[in-house]
Amino acid sequence: MAISISLPDGSVREYEAGSTIEDVAASISSSLRKNALAGKQNGIVVDLSTPLENGAQIEIVMPGSPEGLEVVRHSTAHLTAQAVRRLFGTSEVKL
Repeated sequence: MAISISLPDGSVREYEAGSTIEDVAASISSSLRKNALAGKQNGIVVDLSTPLENGAQIEIVMPGSPEGLEVVRHSTAHLTAQAVRRLFGTSEVKL
């Protein structure tokens, strides 16, 4: 079963059910897939592995975009928290 999605340029593409936003990026270009940080489905920032919804508006989130900066900051916060836990244990860190 095929599903249809819309891209920011107004074009509509069809993909197999179960396809992801990463698949959309890869189908456009290998460099887009390589540089993609996340996607937007119907205006909501989601992981690249998010399955496509039929009729959804899809955008690819790139490093230079405001959403891309937010994704990088969010991911960095998680990495920092994990490093602190490894260094100081899982209890709360008191400043």
